[in-house]
Amino acid sequence: MSSPRETPSLFRIGRVARPHGVRGSVAITLDNPASDSLFHVSWIRLDGDGGTARFDVRRAGPGRKGQVILTLAGVDTVEAADALRGREVVVEPEQLPALGEDEYWQRDLLDLQAFAEDGAPVGRVIEVVDTAEVPVLVVRGEGAERFVPFADPYVISIDLVARRIVVAPPQEAST
Repeated sequence: MSSPRETPSLFRIGRVARPHGVRGSVAITLDNPASDSLFHVSWIRLDGDGGTARFDVRRAGPGRKGQVILTLAGVDTVEAADALRGREVVVEPEQLPALGEDEYWQRDLLDLQAFAEDGAPVGRVIEVVDTAEVPVLVVRGEGAERFVPFADPYVISIDLVARRIVVAPPQEAST
């Protein structure tokens, strides 16, 4: 999900959970537990109360489910790693793998105007919630919220340029 500190040129990937081992590695809890994005980056930025700092990534490896273990240049002790706890991990989009056809960054879906297939306004996408199976769009309109699974047959089309999405919320989708 988007972070208050996320800028259009940076993507939030996760948060530093804890030190890992005694040599300064850190465990990163990923915003998308299935992501392998941090295995492909050369450097990261850690954003926190004290500002943003850039760290070169020396090594990335798997951790607990939904986590990646990073060894960062300049972080050589458990105390130094512990000082990073809670900081947000952000990266530049150039370091991330290219999106495939019909793939979207969650932040690009926020604020899309949602319409039904017949053109009737449904509302605006205010949030994307990751669930165990499929992300769910939270669409707010006319005083009500609708939850639309981000999958066929519920998402009909997306036009990022026009900032519009055509949806068939579950109660309206045909089986």
